[in-house]
Amino acid sequence: MRTLEAMDLGPKLTVLSAREWERRPRDLRRRPYMQQLARGAWVRSAEPLNVQQQSVLLRDHLDQHRSQVAITGLTALVMLNFPVDHAYGWEERLLRHPSAPRAREFVARSNTTHLAWNGTRIASNQRLTRVSKTLGLPEIVGPWDCPLTHPMEALVVAAPVLPLWRITACLDALISLRVLAEGRTVMEPLTVDQLTDLLNQLPPRAQSVVRVRQAMALVQGPTISAMETLLRLVLLNCGLPPMESNFPVMMGGKYVYPDLAWPEDMVALEYNGRPHWEDGKAYGDENYRIQRLRDHGWQVRVVVIDDLRDPKRRRELLQWLFHHLDSARAKRCQSQPPRLRGR
Repeated sequence: MRTLEAMDLGPKLTVLSAREWERRPRDLRRRPYMQQLARGAWVRSAEPLNVQQQSVLLRDHLDQHRSQVAITGLTALVMLNFPVDHAYGWEERLLRHPSAPRAREFVARSNTTHLAWNGTRIASNQRLTRVSKTLGLPEIVGPWDCPLTHPMEALVVAAPVLPLWRITACLDALISLRVLAEGRTVMEPLTVDQLTDLLNQLPPRAQSVVRVRQAMALVQGPTISAMETLLRLVLLNCGLPPMESNFPVMMGGKYVYPDLAWPEDMVALEYNGRPHWEDGKAYGDENYRIQRLRDHGWQVRVVVIDDLRDPKRRRELLQWLFHHLDSARAKRCQSQPPRLRGR
């Protein structure tokens, strides 16, 4: 089963007060490897802390009184490696999706720790920190044994800054991938019904819940990457018939899984992104699978991001698809015996 591996935060760091470090704050500030996490909290690290490391350590610092604090929103989704990268802009125009209501806040929220309290209310005047009440879905355990709100809750919290297709990609991941953190499984793939049940536990008229519910109508599994989701949505929006995601094709006793396929027509698309050309073995294995599909009579086309972004190349892709789908269906009609008319 395909997996989604959470971020590797490295060895967990220790947060101590200046007294525990046996130094005065002004002395700690002079040391290049000492970093101030919050007032009265210092961390020793040779490298600058990233947002996720800061979030876990700050959560632990604020949770000293057992306030049941968890990380949520964009912070949690990035920590779990859900596909919430910044959008380019052309995707929403191409899909005719309305822009996210707070899209301009994406970068700011990416650099902000978002904490959710459940129990004793907490507050923090710490810079680049957001604090809100949890929505009540069950938590999971992330890197450094840190409690995270359920990915569905985190997605709802982050929905105002995410494009609709990115929300769909996250939902596709939830129904297609096992989530791992530090080598252990923290969540198995969910069914669409389970996602719906989780969503039904949240305020039904909240704008972010409505956005996630709109994306629920677009999910399809199994989907391995966000770009597979985007490719599928673009093709459906351009009038292509529904397709299968990662459809199993048996060849030589083994299954091959083209990214998008029309099985009856033996037409398929393979999306190649950064992992394919950065990893030589992955690139070679991909080309081998494509050639095997072609040897068995499949029409296969490799797609890259510019085939979607560039209008001319996108038009050529659509022409290729319509041509081969129409040809395959015409051949099937010719091969079928004529029907006898009844008296």
